[in-house]
Amino acid sequence: MPNPITTTLRPYWQYRDLVRNLVIKDLKVRYQGAVLGFFWSLGNPLALILLYDFVFTHIFRSNLPNYILYLVIGVLHYNLFSQAVSQSCESLTSASGLIQKIYFPRILVPTSSLLFTLALWVIAIFILVVLYPFLGGVYHWGLLLYPLALGLYIAFIWGIVLTFSVLQVELRDLKHMVDIALMFGFWFTPIGYDIHVLKPTTREIISLNPLTQFMDLFHALLYSGTLPALNHVLIACAWTIGTVSVGMVLFRRKARHLVEDL
Repeated sequence: MPNPITTTLRPYWQYRDLVRNLVIKDLKVRYQGAVLGFFWSLGNPLALILLYDFVFTHIFRSNLPNYILYLVIGVLHYNLFSQAVSQSCESLTSASGLIQKIYFPRILVPTSSLLFTLALWVIAIFILVVLYPFLGGVYHWGLLLYPLALGLYIAFIWGIVLTFSVLQVELRDLKHMVDIALMFGFWFTPIGYDIHVLKPTTREIISLNPLTQFMDLFHALLYSGTLPALNHVLIACAWTIGTVSVGMVLFRRKARHLVEDL
């Protein structure tokens, strides 16, 4: 009896070379002629970390122990979300020439955009792994669950990537609105502060942000050295199922008319 997962993925697997070439092309274009190449991808998160560390260490002092570790975890994971979502908005429109010339599953275009962002992000997370014990991190068996939390987070992002990529085709102003929303999202996500120090009303508002649940997962595993609260895990799973479902349904409906709309 054939495996349903294998049967579903087989049509996409035969286009793996196309996906690889799309990712490599984006990498070459992004850093063509740059001396430091991929390492420029660390510029923005490192600048944010240094700025946050200065502000919350010397101006508005944070009482969190090993604050720099708490900050690095939040900034790196939010940066993955913001870069993937922002770049996905123009993934289909920028590949219009390819889409109009040959047939292939259109869903591979925004997927390759997410993979491109992940390829750059791997460098940043590798540096975190190296510096983890020096920043105050403690190794514990719960860290084995981090790949599962990260996989859930990536699936959540993928659902949003699919949604925004296909909506951008009809709403060309979407990317500008998304970039503004991402700036606000940074401050409405507990990245540089502990949500428990906020007023109850403010805490309830921040808790409505789905990224808050994922940050709780990452901070529990990587910062506190504990297992995430079950309700946070369940809420994160619900958000992931929701974004992937909406993204898949919307993309399938709009993909039929992509050639004409582009």
